[in-house]
Amino acid sequence: MLAFNVAQLLKEGIGATRRYELAGELYDIDEHNPGPVSVQGHIQLIVTPEGVLAIGEAELSLITVCPRCLTLTESRVTVEIEEEFYPVIDVVSGRPLPDDHDDEPELLIDERHTLDLSEVLKQYAVAHTLKPAVCRPDCAGLCPVCGENRNFVSCSCETRELDPRLAALAQLLEEPDTEE
Repeated sequence: MLAFNVAQLLKEGIGATRRYELAGELYDIDEHNPGPVSVQGHIQLIVTPEGVLAIGEAELSLITVCPRCLTLTESRVTVEIEEEFYPVIDVVSGRPLPDDHDDEPELLIDERHTLDLSEVLKQYAVAHTLKPAVCRPDCAGLCPVCGENRNFVSCSCETRELDPRLAALAQLLEEPDTEE
């Protein structure tokens, strides 16, 4: 579950706490992760003077592109969650509260007093897809000459690049020594 009704929690006042297990799925993170992306973890909800502070950890199973060989790679990432959510309706009177946080709609507790972590977790997931994981520690990557994936094919391309400023010295190494 990634959405929680916090009406009773808000009625208890500042400092009241609840702990929940996170379990669910996210959709439409990016082109490699259209869904479902598995979410597992825990969250602690604490009432603050302005709303509810959510602190916890979630483990996501994401697909990223290996930066060395460009293959799709599944990786488990752990995200630390610390966000404050703000109610739009007063839980006691039922009156609308000031719209001080319209610039962050994902951090609003809706009119049914539901705190939904889905959009926040999706943003964390997007941030982690921007830091792609290597498919394996010994990934050989792509050949810069022919483009073959060196993890599967051994190519015979010459990949040693010579600095043009040192080309004259390289020629000295290649020429046989005939002055003796």
